[in-house]
Amino acid sequence: MLACNLPGQLHAGLVAHPKRSRTLSAKRHEALLARSRFWREVQREKKMETLMAKYDKSKTGNLNMQELGDFLQDAAKGVRPSDEEINFVMRSTQSKDGGVGDAITKSQIMIALDVWRHYEKTKPEIETYFKKYDTNNSGMLEFDQADSRQLKNLLTELNDGIPPPDDEVRWIESNADGSLKGVQKTGGINKTELMGAIALWYTHIEEAQTKTTTSSCCVIQ
Repeated sequence: MLACNLPGQLHAGLVAHPKRSRTLSAKRHEALLARSRFWREVQREKKMETLMAKYDKSKTGNLNMQELGDFLQDAAKGVRPSDEEINFVMRSTQSKDGGVGDAITKSQIMIALDVWRHYEKTKPEIETYFKKYDTNNSGMLEFDQADSRQLKNLLTELNDGIPPPDDEVRWIESNADGSLKGVQKTGGINKTELMGAIALWYTHIEEAQTKTTTSSCCVIQ
């Protein structure tokens, strides 16, 4: 009985009062959350250090294009991404993090992995569209290139069979092609740009519909 009154005895098989064990003050709850966040950051930091040590073959403290490709190849279970995809991950990571240059820092590794994972999820859909509409196998969906209407044909499908005006297709192509800083314009929409072009298309449609609805509501009969 004496032992029950001594502190630190729970590990010896003693059971605390039920109400006391289940009651957690707001201050203590916040302290536990803070401790949990701290250890998650510690584990994240260790993971980034481990990844950098493994793939930074040049020992520069960063991952260059080749090293980033090695990292993404392992992330893709042995299938090496194309140069276009590696460059896309590099530029997207820099865009998200506000960085510049041709290298991924330790703090950017997890961002690069998130970019790649998101792209991987959309890749099957992208491949389907390209198989259907990239009829000249150029690796791009083009418009006004050698009488090509590939991009317009895709947007027509996405628009329930209604062909969009040519000037709108040109606008989508112009704004999606080479939209990331450091990516050159190619005169068409490549695989890494396609989902951005589609998102731009849907946004454009929604904005047009909103303007039309607003204008109609303001007409005085």
